[in-house]
Amino acid sequence: MLRLRPIVLCLSIALVAPIALAQTRPAPVTPSKPAAASSLPQLLWIGDLDINQDGRISPAEVASRPQLAKAFTSMDLNHDGSITNSEVQTLWQQRIAASNAQQRTARLQRFDKADANKDGKLTLAEAKAGMPQIAATFTALDTGKAGYLTKDQVAAAGQLFTRIEIGQWRQRNAKAFAALDTNKDGKLSRAELEAKMPRLAKSFAFLDENHDGSLSSAEFTLPQK
Repeated sequence: MLRLRPIVLCLSIALVAPIALAQTRPAPVTPSKPAAASSLPQLLWIGDLDINQDGRISPAEVASRPQLAKAFTSMDLNHDGSITNSEVQTLWQQRIAASNAQQRTARLQRFDKADANKDGKLTLAEAKAGMPQIAATFTALDTGKAGYLTKDQVAAAGQLFTRIEIGQWRQRNAKAFAALDTNKDGKLSRAELEAKMPRLAKSFAFLDENHDGSLSSAEFTLPQK
């Protein structure tokens, strides 16, 4: 089974990397320029900083967090002077993509070692022996059904890994959402969140991006472990 490194969406200030999602879904935010991979602090429930409960984080609300305050402009993707839930989700997904892309050189080096007969082709047997992560996704990467992978296909594997990791994250969110939605009306009330996840309930206003008093499945997101 493919194992992808866990990413922590956390707000204790550590160091970091860049971090896409949207709802009616909150409208997607398109950054004019991606934040540098080392410029952003890690986030854990940044919604806790929404002191005035208006559903967005202002520069004043992060003033006591120096690293976060310094990265504020990079995190404010649409440059409207605040950070929203959809921007945090966008940044987290960018972070996954950047991390997978940065491993391209390492994948190529492992390809050379795993290619036992040095024919420039990686068979499933060779992948199992030297590149288990590639072996686990071999069929998906072998788009031409050639029975082997080229160096270019292995180099581009990061895109597939990103889709898988984001897909797993969405599945975890969907599973948790279904468990929290006790009246099965397809949305979460503050009371439902407080009953089972009081820690997260403190960020209700931040998550409720359209301010309708409930959370849709697109607005709801779990912290990453």
